[in-house]
Formats: sequence, C-alpha cells, structure tokens
Amino acid sequence: MRRAIGIALLTSAMVVLGAASASFAQDAPSYLPQEGDEVVIYTHKFNAEHFAEATDIVVDEFTGAQAELGQTRRNYFLVNPTTYEVVAVSFFEGDESVDEWHGFMGRLETLDKLEPLRSAPMTLERYQVYRVTDTE
Repeated sequence: MRRAIGIALLTSAMVVLGAASASFAQDAPSYLPQEGDEVVIYTHKFNAEHFAEATDIVVDEFTGAQAELGQTRRNYFLVNPTTYEVVAVSFFEGDESVDEWHGFMGRLETLDKLEPLRSAPMTLERYQVYRVTDTE
C-alpha cells in the first residue's frame, strides 16, 4: 500500500513537472516516454551540508554523461530539501540499454564523486512504462 501511494505521488509530481516544463519550453521535446520503454528510479540521500552541491552534480553531471554516451533519455529530477533527497526518474528510449548506462565510465565517475556527500547508499528500481496518458 505504501509503495503504491509513493508511486502515485511520484507520478503526480512528474505530471506537474512535465506540464510546468512544457509551458516554458520553446521547442517540442525530442523524446517523450512510450509504452514499453524502461524506467529507472534512482534515489540519492545526501548530508545536509552537501545537499545543494550534490543536487547540482546529480542533475548536471549525469545528464552530461548520458549525452556523452549518446543515449536518448528523458529525466525528471525531484528534490525533497527537508530530507536531503534527490530522485532521478530516467526514461530509456526504445532499445537504449540500462545495463550499458550502468557500466558507463562517466556514470561511475559521477557516482564516485557523490560518494563522500551521501548520508545513505543510492537505491535504484527498474520499471517499464505501462501506459502514457494526458488530461487537459
């Protein structure tokens, strides 16, 4: 039950973030998640004194490493400043490989950089997009 509520809240947050970013975007997104795409949710917990720095590293350096690898990706970065958590929801287009990303040196170097800033180990959960819906 708790897990279902958490996933529902995460989905709601992603819809709000997606709507907000779409209203400010000048160009149409290059990739939107499709049914069957793989999704990974990465949860990072940091020490209070390193939260701002760590958040910037997660957003900037993981996005840069993804571009360097050449994979098409959509990311939603969620923050909870009261618990010092950053949640990265990463959608992998079509045939993009999660395993290739997990073994990519640019990702591993970023994880090493984040390690001394953490209050707990990073966790990840893998999912598949079941359905994409919109409402107005």
